[in-house]
Amino acid sequence: MPSKAEELSAMDAAFERLIDIVRPVDDAHGTWKEAHGAWSVVNLLQHMDGWLREMTPALERLARGERPTPEGVDYSNFDAWNAKFVEVRGEQTVAEAIAAIEESYAAFRAAAEGVDAGRFGDNKTANRLVDASGTHHFNEHAGDIEKYLAGTH
Repeated sequence: MPSKAEELSAMDAAFERLIDIVRPVDDAHGTWKEAHGAWSVVNLLQHMDGWLREMTPALERLARGERPTPEGVDYSNFDAWNAKFVEVRGEQTVAEAIAAIEESYAAFRAAAEGVDAGRFGDNKTANRLVDASGTHHFNEHAGDIEKYLAGTH
């Protein structure tokens, strides 16, 4: 059963790996549309940033003992949410996208810290939120970006 400390440690490691991969990417490679389907490296960062910003209040609600998803909000149409997150951010440089995701990650991490340790564990909502919007998401797209960069050089 992954504890809060283990979940947050794994998320930190995945985020550091992601940032280590994207930090040296120049704007030419960072804005080419084919890093993941039609998305660029910048779009991938924008998409992850969007989920972090959207899920930070979910963790804050969970910490208060509330339901994480607000009444009337449906996250099941991932494609629509993903497109919205990228569209809202518009054109960004790699450095701007990195700065934005570093900021949103700090807020998401702080919100996760605020959740009681007893809310973490196998099949618990806190673990699912941290993994889905953090650890798994970072690892998934770090791998996509590595493959893309390997093919561009």
